[in-house]
Amino acid sequence: MKRPLHEAIEGLRGGANFAMPGHRGRVAFDFDFKDDWTEVTGADNLLDPTEAIAEAQAEIAAAYGVKKSVIVPAGSTTGIKLALYLALKPGEKILIQRNSHQSLFHGAVALDLHLSYLPANVDEATGLFAGVDPADVERALDGDPSIAAVFLTSPDYFGGGLKLKEIADIVHARNKILIVDEAHGAHWAFTPLADFSAVNYADYTVQSLHKTMAALTGAALLHINGHVDEKKLLKGMGLFLSTSPSYLLMLSSEYAVAAGKDLDWEKLLRHRARIERNLPQLTVVKARGPFVACEDPMKFLFHLPGYRGDDVVSLLAEEGVYLEMGDGYYALAILSPYHEDEDVDRLIRAIHSLPKKEEMNGFEKGIYPETEAVFRPREAFFTETEIVSIDEAKGRVAAQNITPYPPGIPVVIYGERITEEVIRAIKGSKNIPGFEGGKITVIKEAL
Repeated sequence: MKRPLHEAIEGLRGGANFAMPGHRGRVAFDFDFKDDWTEVTGADNLLDPTEAIAEAQAEIAAAYGVKKSVIVPAGSTTGIKLALYLALKPGEKILIQRNSHQSLFHGAVALDLHLSYLPANVDEATGLFAGVDPADVERALDGDPSIAAVFLTSPDYFGGGLKLKEIADIVHARNKILIVDEAHGAHWAFTPLADFSAVNYADYTVQSLHKTMAALTGAALLHINGHVDEKKLLKGMGLFLSTSPSYLLMLSSEYAVAAGKDLDWEKLLRHRARIERNLPQLTVVKARGPFVACEDPMKFLFHLPGYRGDDVVSLLAEEGVYLEMGDGYYALAILSPYHEDEDVDRLIRAIHSLPKKEEMNGFEKGIYPETEAVFRPREAFFTETEIVSIDEAKGRVAAQNITPYPPGIPVVIYGERITEEVIRAIKGSKNIPGFEGGKITVIKEAL
């Protein structure tokens, strides 16, 4: 048979990668495919660890300063579902950011959770998400005592961290549970951003090691700071994880954390400074509002005058320089201590090579539609559906998530009313699973 995937990936070799995974193909791992084992005697068992895996998890917990860490060789998507399972009972209500990753909404389907939303603040100067006002968390919890937990994302896809200490104090003072999706901040605990890391404040923190550290794609961690119910934890792992977890992913998780203390943060800062010095024409995002407590310099979010961000991504790929993502205005490069000067030089040359253009009209603000939740996500997921044209969808109820990817944040989710604002956001996105051929899936209505 032909091997089109192999050919496609082979074609990327030798490129300068400013996207995930964090190792950038430049890390000399001390393991390889010969270490791809299963649960033989001496290799322990992730779903009931008592030996090497248990010891590795204890070492990881000590490195992050948490009560317990769990290796999750199935991405933060699975780690988030596991955290929701541990924190909540089916039918309970959770307070969330509207711009949470789609895995949160899939977890809500699996666990039949009720969703309550925090206001989605948008920064006027950049059009980007402007963080969470701790006062909004306080008002929501005091206004609805039935909320059992709070789910936040910090840092977000573009590197903005929330005021987690202040928010955690509010949540815990009301005896609620705090879950934080720190998928993009696994490295923070080993950098000058350590005080902003969720591991200091959250009851459950989920991290994707592969996004920013030296781990293979799919390597994730769940950290627990609250009460650890070992029986429930193993039961949840059995529910959400494969009985054949990848030992290569587990080995890379252990490797990445062990290497964390040696991250050359100053090298990353030098890379960033050199890019900015040599490309003064770029508009670089460095701050966005009072509720974003810090910005991760690893995330280099920029606008090139006259260009859409997604066009910059495509044009640079033709030169063998691969960025993480682009939208209608911004492009995102993820910098790394594992980058070498030659990678940075290629990025600078590739951007320099693009012809100068007249500036565009400007960015569009991030759209996090406020709409009505008609059904719980689980109800909508299992309800009879039909497919309609987007132009006929106003007022209908979405039967699936419609999610631009990256970053994987839904415009509308299972069970929500489709409004004019939702339709505009869908039509304005280029890469949006759930919206194919001008049609979307909605709940079938009785005639």
